Amino acid sequence: MGKIRTTSFCYLLLAAMLFQYNFAQAQTDTPVERDYKVRPVRLGLKLGFPNMVGGNVEYVTPLLNDKLAVSLDYSTIKSDWFLSEEESSGTETKELNYSYLEGGINYYFFKAGKGLYAGVSYNQLNFDGETVVTREGQQGTGNIDYKHNTFNIKLGAKLGGLFYFRPEVGYSFSSLPKTIDYQIKYPDGTTETDIYDFSEQLASADILFNGLIANIGFGFAF
Repeated sequence: MGKIRTTSFCYLLLAAMLFQYNFAQAQTDTPVERDYKVRPVRLGLKLGFPNMVGGNVEYVTPLLNDKLAVSLDYSTIKSDWFLSEEESSGTETKELNYSYLEGGINYYFFKAGKGLYAGVSYNQLNFDGETVVTREGQQGTGNIDYKHNTFNIKLGAKLGGLFYFRPEVGYSFSSLPKTIDYQIKYPDGTTETDIYDFSEQLASADILFNGLIANIGFGFAF
């Protein structure tokens, strides 16, 4: 259900971006004189937490004197980044993948589409993978499938013109837990609960599990 809500939200966000783009195009019949240049479409890369590494698209709408923008982030990382060489006795993580999807709205305080801005967003992150556990001569398998949804607030700055740099910090209202439980199944039909420890396996600082959002981005504006 959470995945459906997140996907629907992002579809609505994309529809809003397209609507605003068409609205802006329609205004060419009655041009507005400006003493500044707006590059409304931004395509870039973001590095940080919780998005890890991924793409970013932003569109500055003509609303509020070109100060209101919609944004979409997406990241997907496969296995090797998260696999630990040292795990608890008898446990081996075979695969662990990560995906992140976020949609939001940014408001630029002082200049049209650039400079300092504040934003609100909604995201979904997902860990899925497979572990193998050996207990008393039996080898069981477990599937990690964890989804986390939350609303966020952010403060950032878009610096530059054609090429831009974007630092961003914020707070998530529902922080990522340090551990998750998942089921191990053995060939004889028995099951047990195991624990995956993010802070241990990912060697992450505790501050990242307190709702911190921090990233840097860069890209091109058109």
